[in-house]
Amino acid sequence: MNTEHKVDLTRYVSNLDRNVYTIFNLPEEVIAVIFAYVSRSSLSFRDNLAKLLADDELAVNEQSGGLATSYSEKAARFHEKWVVGYGHSSVAEHAVAHIGIEKISRLASAELELANSFNSFTEYSQRYQRPARGDIYIPEELEQQPELKADYLALQDKAYDTYEALMAGLIPYLKQAIPQNEGESPRAYQSRVEKIAFEDARYVLTLATLTNLGMTGNGRALRDTLVALLTSEQAESRQLARDMEREISQVIPTLLKYVEPNAYVAEARRKLSDRFGTIQPTTQAIKGPHARFTRLPEYRDALTLLATQMLVTYAGLSYDAAKSHAETLPLVELEQLAQDALSDLRFFDNPLPELQHLHYQMELVISEANWHQLLRHNRRAHFSFGQPTVHLGYTTPPHVEAAGLAERYQSFIDEAEAVVRKLADWNPSIAQYAVTNAHHRQVTITASLWELYHLINLRTSPEAQWDIRDTFQQLHEQLQAAHPALARYAKRRLG
Repeated sequence: MNTEHKVDLTRYVSNLDRNVYTIFNLPEEVIAVIFAYVSRSSLSFRDNLAKLLADDELAVNEQSGGLATSYSEKAARFHEKWVVGYGHSSVAEHAVAHIGIEKISRLASAELELANSFNSFTEYSQRYQRPARGDIYIPEELEQQPELKADYLALQDKAYDTYEALMAGLIPYLKQAIPQNEGESPRAYQSRVEKIAFEDARYVLTLATLTNLGMTGNGRALRDTLVALLTSEQAESRQLARDMEREISQVIPTLLKYVEPNAYVAEARRKLSDRFGTIQPTTQAIKGPHARFTRLPEYRDALTLLATQMLVTYAGLSYDAAKSHAETLPLVELEQLAQDALSDLRFFDNPLPELQHLHYQMELVISEANWHQLLRHNRRAHFSFGQPTVHLGYTTPPHVEAAGLAERYQSFIDEAEAVVRKLADWNPSIAQYAVTNAHHRQVTITASLWELYHLINLRTSPEAQWDIRDTFQQLHEQLQAAHPALARYAKRRLG
């Protein structure tokens, strides 16, 4: 390649003579431009970068070690033409932003995390940290309803009182129930006990409780995320979108142009809400949370589909020939193929990609605490879900029962439900902030066997929190009963 440059390329690429290299010290949009040029230019990425530098198209600050500190007008025009003008949105995937988001409600954090599956999150964990009194979101709409605001604030204060009371009762109970491990220091033991207490006491906290999270996303996913949040029924989420847009635009400005609410989604939501508006939910007597499969392929059909895909991949057959051959195999041979494909899996391994062709549907009634864990750690599952409600019952942590704290716990839940119903008569969206982590949400899931292997393996491990572990233990047992050869290796252990 031509190496006559005004600026030393080694400040921007990890090597000048290999076929694989990293690119750094450049604005995110410039990196996206360099990658995008490859579809319009015969030059390499390094040559395109060198050309931009030689033409002084980047603002290079020599005093900062050659860091390009801003995107160029040429880069902006390129994005206007190919990304904004022609909709080549894949270009935007090469620009990445990292965002810190603090003091948003658990309700808004869930909406953010569900807005686009290509984003990555790390969130403050109520399993490991003790919240502070008063760390709650207060909807501005309540300013116009002083009586309801007083009820709302009193409930949030009572939630924290109950949380503290549960902690005070759980810690001594757990010290009696859980022995100190051999070689475990008193400090480590105290920390372990407190963590378990945090896990259970947090069920009385409401979705108004504030949280912090770190987020990483590419330009395309972030743009779609902002559109989803701007279309939200929650004012907090809409404001969050504008706050995020302001900050992300400092890193990838061109790629976030024309971010507006999605009129189609808003109108479809309005029509469906109007159509079903006369159907009033009634409190359902649900005994505890549950998880079940609502659609399972026939066992032989599932094995035949998997065998077909394996024959396409490993035998080089056409699809029709592979399917015809798979259909002739006896059940025992189909099960042996599944064993060959899965038996060597270790804890951190992903199963073979052919498992992605097998799909299952499930319905879950789970606590909000459980739901928040599920939505953060899924990789390829697709969710539909009801909104936060008090109509589907609630979960009581077993340790709360065993410690003799159930009456205090249930008394607070009753108070929370009364406030939720009172708020819902005025504004159902605001009422959602008063729903607790204990209350159940209806969730339906479509996932491949590949994704089920990920979720079952992760969520039935001893380190998993008891609530979500119970959910995936139920699903694993059902899968074992219906598809034994396919479920056999879903649970693995370290070592």
